[in-house]
Amino acid sequence: MQRLDGRVAIVTGASSGVGRGLASVLARQGAKVCACARRAEKLEDLKEEMAKEGATILPVTCDVTDPAQIKSAVEACVEEFGGIDILVNCAQGSMLYREINDIDEEYAMTAFKSGALATLQFMQQCYPYLKASGHGRIINTASAAGYDGNTGFGAYGMAKEAIRAITRIAAREWGRDGITANVFLPIIATDTFRETQPEALKNLESKTLVGYIGTTEKDCAPLIVFLVSDDGAYLSGQSFMVDGGIHTHS
Repeated sequence: MQRLDGRVAIVTGASSGVGRGLASVLARQGAKVCACARRAEKLEDLKEEMAKEGATILPVTCDVTDPAQIKSAVEACVEEFGGIDILVNCAQGSMLYREINDIDEEYAMTAFKSGALATLQFMQQCYPYLKASGHGRIINTASAAGYDGNTGFGAYGMAKEAIRAITRIAAREWGRDGITANVFLPIIATDTFRETQPEALKNLESKTLVGYIGTTEKDCAPLIVFLVSDDGAYLSGQSFMVDGGIHTHS
């Protein structure tokens, strides 16, 4: 018996990076996973890959900046699997370096709509099913870029800190409904990170306390599996740094 047998999860941003890694691990742990992203072919690849391991993935193409598509994605998941127990929001439009004085409204809204607003709308659409499940779990994704106030990431950091805020508020408002809500801030070596920013990755690696930058499947997913399982029922409203000790607090 797997740890998440009988549970249904929606994972956004599931075509690549952290989202894909988490969707894979949740499925391997027995959850039926509705994998949402814009790139249909990547989702089909994930479905086929997981099917070979006996795991269940429902690929659902979804542009998270479109509320109608978010609603349709949630409905597709419920129609296929009968409910929702777990929501994992990983989707976020990639943002290039841009300092505050260069941020226009369109750029800021791109960051906000694909991140914070999409996260909120998925939470709202999933809420009735998370409540009905009796053990609803929400996992949202923030970033050290906002937490640290990294130069050049004003729009992205603003969106990510908004996600941390709505997570804490949901934990307070929905706790009485048996729903926990937590957020994690990953510093993880995704394939894209390795390919596009090798020097930045090397620099971060030197700052860890463990001597390496982790991967989603090995170093991030175990925490998420714990939080969405019955064992994580007492943890809510928390921000978890998954960073190899880079953010060490005295």
